[in-house]
Order: sequence, then structure tokens, then C-alpha cells
Amino acid sequence: MTTRKTSSCCAICENSNQASICAVCVNFRLNEYHNLLKLQKSRRDYLYARLSEVVVAKGKADDQTNWRVLHNDKRSKLKEKLRSNKRHLEQGKVRIERMSDDLKDKYGVLESALSMLEKYRVEQLGKYYPNLISTQTLGHMAITAERLHKQSVVIKQICKLFPLRQVIVDGERKDGSTVQYDQICNARLPRGLDPHSVPSEELAASLGYMVQLLNLVAQNLASPVLHNSGFAGSCSRIWQRASYWDARPSSRSNEYPLFIPRQNYCSTSGENSWSDRSSCNFGVASMESERKPRLESSGSSSFNFSSASLHSVETHKDLQKGISLLKKSVACITAYYFNSLCLDVPSEASTFEAFAKLLAKLSSSKEVRSVFSVRMACSRSSKQVEQMNKSVWNVDSAMSSITLLESAHALPTMKNICENLRNSAPSFLYATELSDNGKNECIIEGWDIVEHPTFPPPPSQSEDVEHWTRAMFIDATKK
Repeated sequence: MTTRKTSSCCAICENSNQASICAVCVNFRLNEYHNLLKLQKSRRDYLYARLSEVVVAKGKADDQTNWRVLHNDKRSKLKEKLRSNKRHLEQGKVRIERMSDDLKDKYGVLESALSMLEKYRVEQLGKYYPNLISTQTLGHMAITAERLHKQSVVIKQICKLFPLRQVIVDGERKDGSTVQYDQICNARLPRGLDPHSVPSEELAASLGYMVQLLNLVAQNLASPVLHNSGFAGSCSRIWQRASYWDARPSSRSNEYPLFIPRQNYCSTSGENSWSDRSSCNFGVASMESERKPRLESSGSSSFNFSSASLHSVETHKDLQKGISLLKKSVACITAYYFNSLCLDVPSEASTFEAFAKLLAKLSSSKEVRSVFSVRMACSRSSKQVEQMNKSVWNVDSAMSSITLLESAHALPTMKNICENLRNSAPSFLYATELSDNGKNECIIEGWDIVEHPTFPPPPSQSEDVEHWTRAMFIDATKK
């Protein structure tokens, strides 16, 4: 064993070369060992920290490796599933195409069989039941003729109750020129959408008469209307119903008056609403004989927006909207029945003038007979019409025998009438612009009269037909 050299000044410990036996040497050696131990401990902690970092990095690397392996496995499975789905899709397409071809062949066979059966049925009916077919056809013609005759009588009575005609007023303008007005029951209707083109008393009365006339005509002709109305004489109101199931307006702001209310009567809160059953007078108080200030400008045919109050402007606009809605309904009925009668819509006539011409034609039995004869001639050959000319009008019906003669003579002209119908304007609506001479009040805006598809039976009320159709197209799809 080598001799330990120490810095101890103890002679005994140094000379004897033995372990320290004195306190000073022992403390010195203990301090030396303690320092060495601290150094080893710090080294151990350093190596342990490095080992921990290596272990953490190793764990992260292993996690990433496992994640890559797992996702590679999933991706391979998804690719295999995609290839399988593509294969099944191609097989399904081939199967569907094969089934489609088979269905087409079957449909072709069925259509051929149906056409043969229909042809055979027609031959059998023509062979064994000609008298029955003729009897049924003649009965249908007689019933239709009687219905049209009664309809013309009713329309004629309505026209007597509400005479609608056009009048010419001299010196109405400043330059002394004449102005044409549409008049109902001796009350002038407004020109265009200007409610101040006629006095307020005539405006309220004429629009009320027109509302009642339109309600009666729509009910008797089973024609579509675009509005609901509350008839109250010269205080009538008009609105468009919210839906087929709800006859009320969608909001109070969509209920428009057809009269010029007085300032002390109008209420912006919409308390006096025709659709509200709790309303008390519907503006009947405005019919008093006492002259009260009105919202119109006296002595002027135009509305002064600059000097009017905000409420007066809103009332004026609501009145214009009500007149516009009423004219749209009149235009719809006019276009509908002119096209039904295979006639051209009068392009130069105003809204109410064209409506008056329509009522004149519908109230004329001769016009109705002519149109009915043309329709019958359209659906039958000349031979059938010639046979019916000899028999159908010999029965006791409301139509005379001259109708069948008209149908026979109408065959050569039917082609021209149909061509005129196709070439005529599809329909007409009336815009807010108004010309000076009043001739261009009628403007075409796309009333296309088309054949409706087959629907379930319509409601019992004839005035609800339009709303029923609208519900089938619009309201039902919203749900």
C-alpha cells in the first residue's frame, strides 16, 4: 500500500503512516471525502438527466413509429375498401343499365299493346255503340249549350246592374282637350294608378262598384282572382290573402283602402281593418254629409308629395297599391277569358274598357254560340260535324239550330283563329305609367295563358280557385 500524503501537520499520523487517529486529521479526511461525494453526486445527476432526455426522445420516436404503422395500415385498408366499392359501383351500373334496357323493352311492348287495345276499343265502340256515343255527345253539347245560355243571361243582368262604359269629358284639361274615362254606374274610374284623377266621391263609389262587379263575375264565371276584398260601399278594402288556407292578409300593412279617408279618420295603427272582425265601422263614418278636410289636394289632379305629410304620402301609396291589385285581378280575368274564347286581347283598350268588352261578349248569346261552335269544330272531323248538324239542334234546348250551321261554316276559319291565338299577345297587365291621351294604359307584362295540369278537385267556392292553385304550386312547397 502506498503511503498517503496529507497536508496534516500531525507528526504521529504522518510518521506512523497509519489511519488518522487525531481529530484534526479525521475531520480533514472526512471533508475530503465529502467533497468527492458531492462531485460524484453531481455527475450522477447530470448523467441521469441525459438518460431521461434520451428515454423521452426514444418514447416519442417509438410513438411516431407506431402512429405511422397504424395509419399506414388504415390507409391500406381504406384503399382496399375503395377498390371494392368501385368494383361494386361498376357492377351496379352495369346491372342498372341492363335493367333499364329491359324496362324500356317492356314499356315499348306495353305501349304497343295499349295502342292496339285502344285502337281495337275504338273500332268496337264505333262498330257496336255508335248510337250511345252520339247520344252522350249530343247530351253533353245540349247541357253545355244550356249552361252557356244561362251564363250569358246572368252576365247580362249583372251588366244591367253595373253598367261599365267609356265616356269622353270635354275641357277636362287646361288646354281644353278631351279626356276619356271608364265609368261604372255613372261614377268615373281612376285613370292609371292616379287616385286624384277623379273626385274622391266618384273614386270611392266607382272602386266599390268595381269590387262588387268583380266578385259577382268571378263567382258566376268560376274565374281565378288575385285578391280578397271587403265590400263596404264607398269604403271598400282589398288585400291579397296570405295563403290558400288563410284568407286574411299576411300583415295589416298589406290591406289597402279603395277610398281616400279623411284626416281625422285615418289610423296608421291599422285598427280599422276589414279582415279584423272586431272593427266597428270600416270607414263608414267617412260617408257623412258633413264636409271634412280630406287627404286629396283640392282642384288638382295630381298629388303633391312635397307639401303632403308623411301619413298622407303613405295613404296615397296604399291607395295606389289597392288600385293596382284591383286592376291586376281585372286584367287576369280579362286575359283568361279572351284566350278561352279564342279571341285577341284588345291591345289599345284600357284595363276596364277591355273588361267591359269581355262582359259584352259573354252576355251575348250569339257570341257564345259562335265560340262554342268553333270549339266543337276543333275537336271533331268535318264528317262528324255534318252528322251532328242534322240531329243535335233538333232537340229542345236553349240553343237554336243555327249554332250547328255556324260550326260547319267555322271549320275553314278555325285554323286562322288558332293561329291568331298563338300569335296574339300572351296577356296584359297595367303599369303605373299613364300617357296623356289615355290610350296606352294597357301594357303587356306576361300573362301566359297555359293549360293547367290535372289537379285534385278544386274547392267549392269559385273565388278560391286561384288561391287553391297558388297553394298547390307555392304554399305546399314551403312545407
